[in-house]
Amino acid sequence: MFKHNAMRKWIGAIGLLVAMAFVPAAGHGTSRPVVKQVNVLGTAVVHGNELVEARQNAVDDALVAAVGQVVVEMLTGETVVRRFKVINDNLLERPKEYIQNYRVLTESVLKNTIRTLVQVDISVDRVSRDLSRLGLALSGAAYPHIVFMMAEKNVNDEDFAYWWGDRRLQQRTISEAAVAEALRTSGFVVMDPPDISTPPGLPVTVSDEQMIAFGKRLGADIVVAGSGTAAPAPNTLGGTITAYEAVVEARALSVQSGKSVARTRQKFVVSGQDAFAGGREALSGAGAAAGDALARQIMVAWQQEQDRSAAILVEVEGTGGHIASFVRLRTAIATLSGVKDLKMREMSSDKAVMAVSYQGTARSLADALLLKTFKGFGLDIYEVTTEVVRIRLVHQ
Repeated sequence: MFKHNAMRKWIGAIGLLVAMAFVPAAGHGTSRPVVKQVNVLGTAVVHGNELVEARQNAVDDALVAAVGQVVVEMLTGETVVRRFKVINDNLLERPKEYIQNYRVLTESVLKNTIRTLVQVDISVDRVSRDLSRLGLALSGAAYPHIVFMMAEKNVNDEDFAYWWGDRRLQQRTISEAAVAEALRTSGFVVMDPPDISTPPGLPVTVSDEQMIAFGKRLGADIVVAGSGTAAPAPNTLGGTITAYEAVVEARALSVQSGKSVARTRQKFVVSGQDAFAGGREALSGAGAAAGDALARQIMVAWQQEQDRSAAILVEVEGTGGHIASFVRLRTAIATLSGVKDLKMREMSSDKAVMAVSYQGTARSLADALLLKTFKGFGLDIYEVTTEVVRIRLVHQ
């Protein structure tokens, strides 16, 4: 009798764990809007006896502050600073589009100043939608890894310098460095220049197929290709001061789709006495402008591509006898930033397969899982393809 009851309890426990494994994670797989509630202060000046108008002005001030607080929390710090005018013109100028509800909690008047404490409900979905539309980097989101194939020719250079040619180039060109820095500060993952012991020996102009092949080999999501050239401009001053003009042309290719997702052509002119230094300054200026233009286009295209992308399969081996560990892993995946939905596809004696709707690539999902730690077991992420992440549970 004792053995029979023990067996029933054991089977019941296993059944409960299996049931837990198939229960959708809270907040995933639903379409309920995400709302954030914040309490903010608003301030206004009371002119004469116009207290009613001043009270409304204080409330309006609080509503702008509420939207601003949510925006700042959702963006990277560098993005807020570099793109503040875009944020101000497109979101803070029309705060009521993002407010679902508000109420004044209390107010106080001192001399000619009124301050109100307002509780505001902000639609995070609407804010996120417009930030992505504007090409702004959301904090914590998964953004693409970018590699560069940009050739450059400065003033008085006879040939283009580029890393995929006959000569080994160990550092970025001036224009490429400027483009890379603009993309990095916009939230993208800028990959180091490839360390190739034997130069590929290819011409300066390569096909899209060759660029995508390089991107895949280097583990990139986006390839930025183009050129920067600098030359003396026609204008001079007193015969010693010369203008130098640089032109940077660049485009971005998606490694996954093979399509062009961004394109720009930027000019920058400087003046100086030294041709080499003037060319470098002009190339840097044109590169920075090109990077800003590419960042906005790539961000929008990347968000659209991720929204259209199919679910990533996560295959987990070693679940036999360790269902509790699998449930903890599943919960961790469901709560990762960028995971929209998670569904079970298969559950066998020693293997589980999940379909994860994720705003990012399989590689970025694997990178996020690599940073997760679990008590009693670890993860052996032994294979990552464009569509599948394969994991083995390793118990300590």
